[in-house]
This record gives sequence, structure tokens and C-alpha cells, in this order.
Amino acid sequence: MFWRKRNERSVKAVEPTALYCGREVRIGLDLAQHQLLWPELTERVQFAEKAGFDGIWDFDHFKPLYGNPNGPCMEGWTLLAGLAAKTSRIRLGVLVTGVTYRHPSIVAAEAITIDHISNGRLEIGMGAAWHQPEHEELGIPFPGLKERAERLD
Repeated sequence: MFWRKRNERSVKAVEPTALYCGREVRIGLDLAQHQLLWPELTERVQFAEKAGFDGIWDFDHFKPLYGNPNGPCMEGWTLLAGLAAKTSRIRLGVLVTGVTYRHPSIVAAEAITIDHISNGRLEIGMGAAWHQPEHEELGIPFPGLKERAERLD
């Protein structure tokens, strides 16, 4: 790893531990469950686990974001529960769970369940949500950014 200080011409080598504060780098895989069914998804995740990936992340959407809009798209939290039962080491998470899709107590119950199924391998990411057309199609209110951000408190 190399870096250059501002106004310096020479490049100085830096130990990776200095850049990462002594923490090791972990590599995850974005599962992107658009247009995929259960057999292919489990095959991909089991392959990632055997290949040494540290985690897999799916997304919190109910319809594909690209390709055939009516194609398969497994719901993220339910999918994690199934993948937790099919794996043993790899960490599992939703990239960003939009605060608009579910009541916080439902997210908490889902997270507790998956954490138990996975023996503590769940990672949680929360965000303000963004995909207004999906909300409209599903009949879910899509408040302004300020209200969505306040829900994260």
C-alpha cells in the first residue's frame, strides 16, 4: 500500500496495519437476488462460503430493480432466514433495510429470529429508503426525507 503526502514528491510505503488500524480486511458479496430463484441463490451463497468470503448481503426490495420487472425477486429478510439454515460460517445481512417498509418491532423480531437461526451471524444495515416507485406500487406511504431520516433515531 502506498500513499503520498500533500506537496511531497516521494512516495512512501506504509504498512497495511497502519492504514487499517490493526483490523483485518473482510470481503463480502452483494447477492443481488434480482431474477434469481432459490436453487441458484443457495448455490451462490454456499460457493461464496466455501471460497472464503466473510459475508453476503442481499437487498431490501420486493421487485427486481433491473431486468424483467415481473421476474423473480426473493424478499431479503425471508431469504436470509433460509440462507442461515443452509450455511454455517458466512455472515449474513441486508445491505440497507428501508425504515418505511416495516414497523421497527417487525424488523426486530425478524432480526432476532435470523440471528438465532444463524447462530449469531446476522449483520444489520438500516437506512432512510429511497425507491419511491416501489413504495407507490405496493401502497406504502413514502414520506419526505426529513421524516424518513428521523425514523432512524
